[in-house]
Amino acid sequence: MKKNLFPSLFAVLPMLFLVASCATDPNIESARLALVQADYQEVISSAEAALETNPENADAYYYIGVAHAYTAMDKPADQREELYSLAHENLIISRDLFTQQEARSSDLDKISDVIIEVWGYEYNQGIEPLSDDIFSSTKESLELARSHFRNAIVINPDSVQSFNLLAEINFALGDFEEAKEVTRHIIFNMDQGDLFNYYRLAYFLMETDNDQEAVELLLQAREIYPDEIDIVQEIANSYLRLGETEKALEVVQELIERDPENAQYRLVYATQVYQMVQNLDAQIREIHDAMYDMSRELRQKARQGDVSQAELEAMSQEIEKKQHQAAELIEQSHTLSERTADELLIGLDIESDNAEIHSTLGIIYQNRAALLQDQRNMAEDLEVAQQFDDESREFLLKAIPHFKAAIELQEDDVEHWRSLFRIYTNLGMMDEAAEAQEKAGL
Repeated sequence: MKKNLFPSLFAVLPMLFLVASCATDPNIESARLALVQADYQEVISSAEAALETNPENADAYYYIGVAHAYTAMDKPADQREELYSLAHENLIISRDLFTQQEARSSDLDKISDVIIEVWGYEYNQGIEPLSDDIFSSTKESLELARSHFRNAIVINPDSVQSFNLLAEINFALGDFEEAKEVTRHIIFNMDQGDLFNYYRLAYFLMETDNDQEAVELLLQAREIYPDEIDIVQEIANSYLRLGETEKALEVVQELIERDPENAQYRLVYATQVYQMVQNLDAQIREIHDAMYDMSRELRQKARQGDVSQAELEAMSQEIEKKQHQAAELIEQSHTLSERTADELLIGLDIESDNAEIHSTLGIIYQNRAALLQDQRNMAEDLEVAQQFDDESREFLLKAIPHFKAAIELQEDDVEHWRSLFRIYTNLGMMDEAAEAQEKAGL
């Protein structure tokens, strides 16, 4: 391994070293010969002896750095970092001294060549065990790759590419702490972060329950990338995670105020509002499920006749309480759904051929129908149940033209056909359902 590491470099350097060092210090010549013989401890001893004579001997630091690099490569991948750190430290001192002493460019070039060669070796060794998709790699492969990339950033701390891959490998391993620190280093220490890095760091922060810091980071990113819509959506999502709903909507509202005729901004705003609807609907379904279980238990206890009337009344009151909770949430959900639909309809007035707006409207109407069907299932009065059924049908009918429009604009998206298949089946429109089923490949 070590003899093949720098074939192009060391094939031409021995004579250069001899010419450069013979006239100065015999210890440097000893270090050069020891390097050729792969006796790295002797390289270090000779170079250190040269430093005792001249503490500013750039060649001595160079040889010490190279010897530590070679020694590191004889170690297992996860035991190389400390030696690579010593190698890098000495090579940089050597470079600085050569620069101060106005050495020939070839002296400086050989330092850069070593760093790049060693870094390239570790980088390639890190890539080798990984699958094309990092996340499908085995844990053992990921851990081996992580060791190599940790080595790569030690020997060459200027490689943004190595840091990015190290962050992704940690992400795949579920090590969000290291992924977070590596990405933070790219942005703030290397000043090389792009928008992707900001998104990644925000995600890692949220995964480690640092939501407020994620918001602050994304706000910084918005200052740097003021025209990126996705940042606004990420900020809003972060506010929603913190429970700060109004702030989330205010952030997106700024987009619309900036450009009221921008249909995409309307879509982003509607999407944020609809996330709130989905959260409410999830809560409503949980309450409905609990009510269903409690009602069944109440009927069973009433039939058994082995419980007191007081206990039955208490259970009835608890069901009624949950019914009131569900009713309040349903009202909020309906209000926000209408608000979402209104924004999207404005967006369609601006841009009638926006497939995403059409499909989002279709989904909203379809989900609104599903919630009404849940209410129908919970209704004990047949007349009330029929009313819910009729309202649900109206929303399903409203969804159909939007999914059809989305299909015309996005012919290859089978999800629209799948939605239509479910709607037609629900409405009893079996001929249409059969066509949609075929188009959807179901």
